[in-house]
Amino acid sequence: MTLMSFLPGECADETPRDQEFLSATLESRRRCPARGEYLELCFTTEEGPWSWCFPEPGRRPRWHQGAVALTLGPYGVLARRVEADGHFGAALEASAALPMILAGADVVVARYLVTSGR
Repeated sequence: MTLMSFLPGECADETPRDQEFLSATLESRRRCPARGEYLELCFTTEEGPWSWCFPEPGRRPRWHQGAVALTLGPYGVLARRVEADGHFGAALEASAALPMILAGADVVVARYLVTSGR
């Protein structure tokens, strides 16, 4: 799998398009219990709760409007921009995805991520 940079803070990959996604609502945020410099975002979905820890951005990145998809990437959870037509756009660095999510962006999570912990 190759990763290519398109814009600063963004990359593209070949995430499978056949994954099922669940709408997720951000319920809370707190310090990550495993790493103090990370924030744990806690979501609710129709399949149950799911949480993930994001590194706190060191500086304020520029904010992009739009929806965010959280899916399994080659090295862990990957945030992807969701385009107006519903297709994935570029992958987002956590430092760019976190402010979008905290600002109220619509979020979808791959069903596999929510159900794999059961």
